[in-house]
Amino acid sequence: MKYMGSKNRIAKHILPIILKDRKENQYYVEPFVGGANMIDKVDGLRIGTDINPYLIELFKGLQKGRALIFDIPKTLYDKARTEYNNKTTNEFDLFTIAWIGYMGSANGRFFEGGYSGISKTKIGTSRNYINESISNIQKQVSRIQNIHFVCSSYENLDIPKNSIIYCDIPYKNSKQYSFSKDFDYDKFWNWAREKANQGHKVFISEYNAPDDFECLWQQEVKSSLSANGITGGNKVSIEKLFTYKG
Repeated sequence: MKYMGSKNRIAKHILPIILKDRKENQYYVEPFVGGANMIDKVDGLRIGTDINPYLIELFKGLQKGRALIFDIPKTLYDKARTEYNNKTTNEFDLFTIAWIGYMGSANGRFFEGGYSGISKTKIGTSRNYINESISNIQKQVSRIQNIHFVCSSYENLDIPKNSIIYCDIPYKNSKQYSFSKDFDYDKFWNWAREKANQGHKVFISEYNAPDDFECLWQQEVKSSLSANGITGGNKVSIEKLFTYKG
C-alpha cells in the first residue's frame, strides 16, 4: 500500500534481522502498522495496530472482501474528505472514507496531500496515481488475511508474552500525519525499554535513538521525505534499525 514513510523498500534488509531468532508460535507485533508493508511479509501469528481508526477499518474491510470503488473522481474525493474533516459518516462509512482517502490522496497521505488523479510526468507521459494505488493494495490483500488488526495506541496495546515488537514510529523532525502530531518521544522510548525488560524483543526504525539503544543496521535511502521534514525531490536519509541494549 502506498503510504508515507513506507518501509517496503527496506523490508528485505531489516526483516531477516528482526525475525532471526523467532520461535515457533511467537507473535510478531507492529504497534504502528501504517501501510502494512512490513507485516504483510511476515508469516505466522501477527498483530497489526494503529491509532488511526480509518486505516484499521480499511484493512479489516479488505480482509472481509468489501466491494471496492475503482472510479474516484475529485467530486467523490471531496465529498469523502468533507465527511472526514467533519468527523461524520452521513453518506459513507469508515471503510469507504478510508478507501477513497488512501487511494485518492497524493503520496498516500490520506486527505493531507491533496487529490492525486492523473498527472503529467516530466517526460510528457501520463500517470494514473489512483489506479497505481489500487493495484498496489490489491496485490497486498492475500498477504494480510490472517493479521489481527486492532485500533489502539501503542501504550494501551495488549501484547502477548515474549513477542517480537517492531515499531515504525513517526520520525522525529520529519513530516507526519495529523494522527501522529505531538508524538511524545520520551514516553515512547521509556515504553520500549519497559517492553524489552518484560521479555519482548523490541526493534525500532528511526534516524536517531537514545544512547542506550543499539543500531543494528543502517543504509542510505532516497526518498521524497527527509529528516528535516522537507518534501519534494529525491533526498538521501540514513534509515536505521535500533534495539534496546539493556
